[in-house]
Amino acid sequence: MENRRKRWYDLFGLLPRNLGRMLLWLGLIPIAFVIVLLVYAWRADQYELDEVLAPLENCAAYDRNGQWIGTLTDHDRVYVARNELPDNLVNAFIAREDEAFFDHGGIVYSSIIRSICRNLTTLSYAQGASTITMQLARNCYELGGKTLDRKVLEMAVARRIEGKYSKDEILTAYLNRIYFGQQCYGIAQAADLYFGKKVEDLTLAECATLAGLVRGPSIYNPVYSPEAAVKVRNATLERMLECNFITQEQLWQASREPMTVAGEREARPGSYPILVISRELGDMDCCDEQEGTSSIFVMTTLDLEFQRMVEEISEPQLTALEHSPVWSGLPRRVDNQLKNCVQAAVLCVDSRKGDLLAVTGGRSALDGVDRWQTMVMPGDLFTPIVNVCAVDQRRTVIRSSPEVTGRGVGFNTVIETAQKAGYKGDLPRSPELYAGRFRAPLAQAVNALYLIGNDGRNVQISSVRQVGTTKKNLVMVNAPSPEESRREILPRESAHLVAALPPFRYDERSRKTFVNVRLPENTGNFSAVMGRYFTVFVWVGFDSPEEAVYKKKGVAAALAKTSAALAGEVYDRAEESRRKAARERKEKEAPAEQDS
Repeated sequence: MENRRKRWYDLFGLLPRNLGRMLLWLGLIPIAFVIVLLVYAWRADQYELDEVLAPLENCAAYDRNGQWIGTLTDHDRVYVARNELPDNLVNAFIAREDEAFFDHGGIVYSSIIRSICRNLTTLSYAQGASTITMQLARNCYELGGKTLDRKVLEMAVARRIEGKYSKDEILTAYLNRIYFGQQCYGIAQAADLYFGKKVEDLTLAECATLAGLVRGPSIYNPVYSPEAAVKVRNATLERMLECNFITQEQLWQASREPMTVAGEREARPGSYPILVISRELGDMDCCDEQEGTSSIFVMTTLDLEFQRMVEEISEPQLTALEHSPVWSGLPRRVDNQLKNCVQAAVLCVDSRKGDLLAVTGGRSALDGVDRWQTMVMPGDLFTPIVNVCAVDQRRTVIRSSPEVTGRGVGFNTVIETAQKAGYKGDLPRSPELYAGRFRAPLAQAVNALYLIGNDGRNVQISSVRQVGTTKKNLVMVNAPSPEESRREILPRESAHLVAALPPFRYDERSRKTFVNVRLPENTGNFSAVMGRYFTVFVWVGFDSPEEAVYKKKGVAAALAKTSAALAGEVYDRAEESRRKAARERKEKEAPAEQDS
């Protein structure tokens, strides 16, 4: 043992024990740091850098069978070259996002240290310290969630991007990829959607608005939140002044420029499904949370075969109505001229799951109007809400007078129940509440009826099931668990009993429930057919109802007949398709069983 050859680490034995251990660990830290750097450099090397300048994809939606429905906006992804980007736009993003962009190599280490200190003091991920290159890295590649691992990997990928591309190429790719809200990606779509302009025509104030918008597309949306948009615009202008990009006079003029936008514009696609999907995604705000996605795909519950079937049935029914004797002297459709013509909207829903299978919001989606969002007076469609309250309190339901039934319950109870069932906004605290003589979107009345028809269970009508990136990574899954679906929103027993009272009418022979209601103030006719597998809702009416039209002999009855017939035919065709599919499955399974 005494003749053992001495090793270098034996020198630590000459030091006090604790001091020796400390020096040993201090010596291992640089080695560990180098190993970590090599690991992240290797991981960053796995990403193909050509993706940075790859062709851009439109956000797309697919039906339940994987068939392509369409793109989510009517603004194509257009790649804007660097020489087409206004200096004010470039300077606004530099000032707002990364003022040292042209000086660093993809990472600002002082900002990283400051961010770490801030996050440690707040015990949260409050500050990211990402440069434009780092933002581009997570926009091009799926690097994971907000974790320290992703941040380090992001830095490593950013260094590789800086090594291959020029600053102008990086900045151009960044502006063509980032998300601006309302399913809008890239500066070309944003300029068109919010201001109705080409990128090169944007003013200084508009450039500052868009630069501030990316910080929170739903918070600073200039269409829906103009005051917040003005604040973030002016803050961006202040940063531009501090960076000497603009003068005090330019700031003064731009900050006083009114927030003039193109207005609330929906996509005007060739189909109503896209209109509905886009609205549903906007309500979810799931894209705002995914700053690292350059475009998305949406898997839906819709069925294109059902959609075609509904569209094939609807127009002939309305054409027949317009050519009936009672329609003499009233507007009729000529080619695509639909002004003042009668309209019809149809929803076909899975009765058990709430999956939206097919939807139309009128006779042509080209007008961009979804009649299910039309403000109507629900009238008798609101009666089941009043009845649920009365039944739950063991009070008498006066079938012919919901006002009398409602008075026995009270405003507070009815309003609370209505809000649980899906009615939003301020409801009147007056007898008009019980009679349904207030205005609400027709879709809210439909959701309430559907909820009661499902015994008050938490089954919501929805078309969006999964949202993911173009790299096929899921961002959001909109599918309630079985336990959540069984949760009672309204008292189950009360809802079940009310579903047998007017306006519901159950037919023992067909085992279907029917609803046929004329809405107050000539806002249309509503019909529904509710069965075991499918539920169909139909509205038929006018965009601008005139009392004289409804007073014309036979018109009101013809509208009611058409809405009921349309709902019935859609339901029957849906049932026929289901039975046909079941027979085909059995025929395929029979040979397989014989072979086994």
